Amino acid sequence: MADLSNGYGRRDPSSVGLAAAVRMLRRRWRIIAVFVALGVVGMAVEHERSTKSYTASASVAFQNATLPEAELGIAVGGGVEPQREANTEVLTAHSAEVAAAVARELNLKATPHQLLEAVKAETAPTANVIQISASTPNPNLSAKLANAFAEQYIAFRSRAQLAGVEAAQSRLRANIERLAPGSPERVALEQTLQRLTPLLAVAGGGAEIIDRATPPTAPSGLTLSSAIAIGLLIGLAAGLAVAFVVEALDRRLRTLEEIERAYSLPALAAIQRFPRKANRAAARTHLLEPHRILRSALDFAAAVKPISPLMVTSAVPGEGKTTVAIDLAHVVALAGREVALVELDLRHPTFSEQFELDPGIGLTQTITDRIEVGKLLQHPLPDCPGLAVLPAGPLPPNPAELLGSSQIADLLGWLGERFEMVVIDSAPLNPVADAQVLLDLPALRGVLLVARIGVTSRDEVGRARAILERHKVEPLGLVVNELNEVDRYGYAASYGAAAEPAADAQGRGAPSANGAAPRRIRRQRTR
Repeated sequence: MADLSNGYGRRDPSSVGLAAAVRMLRRRWRIIAVFVALGVVGMAVEHERSTKSYTASASVAFQNATLPEAELGIAVGGGVEPQREANTEVLTAHSAEVAAAVARELNLKATPHQLLEAVKAETAPTANVIQISASTPNPNLSAKLANAFAEQYIAFRSRAQLAGVEAAQSRLRANIERLAPGSPERVALEQTLQRLTPLLAVAGGGAEIIDRATPPTAPSGLTLSSAIAIGLLIGLAAGLAVAFVVEALDRRLRTLEEIERAYSLPALAAIQRFPRKANRAAARTHLLEPHRILRSALDFAAAVKPISPLMVTSAVPGEGKTTVAIDLAHVVALAGREVALVELDLRHPTFSEQFELDPGIGLTQTITDRIEVGKLLQHPLPDCPGLAVLPAGPLPPNPAELLGSSQIADLLGWLGERFEMVVIDSAPLNPVADAQVLLDLPALRGVLLVARIGVTSRDEVGRARAILERHKVEPLGLVVNELNEVDRYGYAASYGAAAEPAADAQGRGAPSANGAAPRRIRRQRTR
């Protein structure tokens, strides 16, 4: 079969991924917006409800070796590794002993453990400085705590050094008493004891406060604007994640290209969304341009092989097959041809609503009441006499059996001999067997599939395609409904309220019923 694609849906492959992402964002923007709003509101509320914390810091400089330990040969101040010494000083500043002294100094009821939870001590990476920070809901208390911890750390350090010197003196005196007077060992220890005595005056030095804490003027932590920004980012990330998950789980076909790939068929026409007031055939006369494009594509196919009678169907209900069948028959009749529009959807017929016909008169009467087909044909559009409509009539109890009867085959043969084009509106392929029965009729020459963007799913298309492959009639192509994008063909979707005038035998436009010349089609810039 010749490729009947008219160019709909052909895009640069390099832009497919980005275009798909943009379309997904356009479809799922509500999900993303909800999560962004939740994230912003949640972080803002959490920020306002959370207890404000004020952080104040004091800095204490210390020396690693205050006493001449190596000279004395005693261990008064600790190890010789700088990092280990610094870690020891931090643990000392953040010890329970220091916290208990702070509680006594400030007359606080808090336990040392509670105070330690509010205070943090750490060393500067390149200096012998301890940074003592206190965080509380009260800025003045934070400053007092930081300064008190600094002071008590220095006091504890001083007491430890004094205790070390005194302990060294006690050990030396004990050793001296065990030695004989005048012995060289005793004389050496007595000299060492004499050198320790001046150290009592300098013990406790080597640490001082170089930056006292002051009450902070603003709470620490996130500001309201920062909290909102974080909530925005969290909400956006969550919204995008949920949107992509929903998109992955959604099996519905969302673009014309996806429908073409799923059916492995070209789109012969793409129809944009009709306004609600265009729910009757006569009201859509000025919206038939996509169906004129479809008519041209079918004329091209008809040059290769016969396509009439042509059945219009879809995978599932609600895809707009009846509207496409009616409007296709309408535009073919406007071109000056004799067209029969047959309603063979005997489950949910709607021709009576589209054309304002009596639902009790129609095709089934040719079988039940033996009424001639010619007497049941109706011409509901006065300005289009070439269109003959055969509605379904009273609904039968067994539609599939009736459609497979010889009477239906004879009826289609009779219509095919008397009309240039026969358009059949059938039931959908998947839910019932009616359309499958019609596919087995020898009189049927062509099938046109209708799909609606956002309605047809991949699974439904797969089942419909499997049904078509079991029958001999090869589908001509697709008509895609609900195209909600800028007109791809390059022309506006609406051309005014005037109907297309009837054409003469050569297909040239003739004046309309009121004598006015046909309206010139205004070329729109392709976007």
